[in-house]
Amino acid sequence: MSIADDEAEKAYPTRYWDVTHVKEQFCCDTDDLQEAYLRGRSAPPTNAEIEAVAKRLLWRDMASVWEDVTPCEDCFWTLVRPEEQAIYLRDARIMLETARKAANE
Repeated sequence: MSIADDEAEKAYPTRYWDVTHVKEQFCCDTDDLQEAYLRGRSAPPTNAEIEAVAKRLLWRDMASVWEDVTPCEDCFWTLVRPEEQAIYLRDARIMLETARKAANE
């Protein structure tokens, strides 16, 4: 299950009619769907998103030390000091917030 699926299930748990295995359904119009989409686009980045971008930034910055094998993104993350991780996390947060701001302007 993806992070988004997990968050959606926690926010809006699946509901069933009484004691059956039939899921409850509801009707919505396009305005409701557009509003939900806009809320998702303008939501602040999650910690998981920020960490994923930070790991990718570090991985890209370490390209010069690769030899014949391309390492996974997590291998460098576990090797750097917490202070360096904090710098990459800060930069990732700024990048994600900038991208979301541009998408909503």
